[in-house]
Amino acid sequence: MDKESLKNQFKTWLYYKVSEFNDLGYTTIETEDLAHYFADYRWKKNLPENLFEQIVQINQLNINEYFDFESLEAQTNKEITLEDINLSELF
Repeated sequence: MDKESLKNQFKTWLYYKVSEFNDLGYTTIETEDLAHYFADYRWKKNLPENLFEQIVQINQLNINEYFDFESLEAQTNKEITLEDINLSELF
């Protein structure tokens, strides 16, 4: 499943999860970020068979699991330099 189709199919649940993360103070996370997480990480090798299980997994995502993924992305991405990182978003 590609990111764009995932984003369109689960728009409501992704917006709900983004809203939940925003309420926790993580305002830079967007639906595209969560679609990237599910398409390229969580469901890359094992897509749940039914729609209900996919929705449950979206709803059960917590901020720690998402940041584990972001941490892995940062460690394996060779294209980002220190000049590209906007540290002001962290404060």
